[in-house]
Amino acid sequence: MASTAGYIVSTSCKHIIDDQHWLSSAYTQFAVPYFIYDIYAMFLCHWHKHQVKGHGGDDGVARAPGSTWAIARGYLHKEFLMVLHHAAMVLVCFPLSVVWRQGKGDFFLGCMLMAEVSTPFVCLGKILIQVSEHGRVREPDGGTGKGGTFRVAAKGSGPFVIPPSPLAF
Repeated sequence: MASTAGYIVSTSCKHIIDDQHWLSSAYTQFAVPYFIYDIYAMFLCHWHKHQVKGHGGDDGVARAPGSTWAIARGYLHKEFLMVLHHAAMVLVCFPLSVVWRQGKGDFFLGCMLMAEVSTPFVCLGKILIQVSEHGRVREPDGGTGKGGTFRVAAKGSGPFVIPPSPLAF
């Protein structure tokens, strides 16, 4: 959804600095509750995983569920970068995009949103890792899908980011 919104915003902007699109401000306001919900949903998945017998730790040893604070500490230890990313999006990027940007640079916001096209492959990589841990399948090269889509998105957004020079021969 983010990559589609980014494509719509980027392609509709003729002037890369001054053009505005209603979707860029609407999508950033939609993203804040999503990021907050996503942190909570990831914590609930982590918490329920620890409630199931045999999934208490990363070493495969069954443990008692423990307190909520202990589970929260374990969640932050295991998913620190993801939580940091979500918190930074809400606490830093959202205020910057709403206040500091002052309606300028919607084109660049759209280009950044287009990078989200690789997200399904990141999720697929995590799923394949979990499946291979259970010995069901051999894990293929998970980086191919992520790297391939990133390269396609980067090359595809190139004409938008680098406008043709009027001085070209």
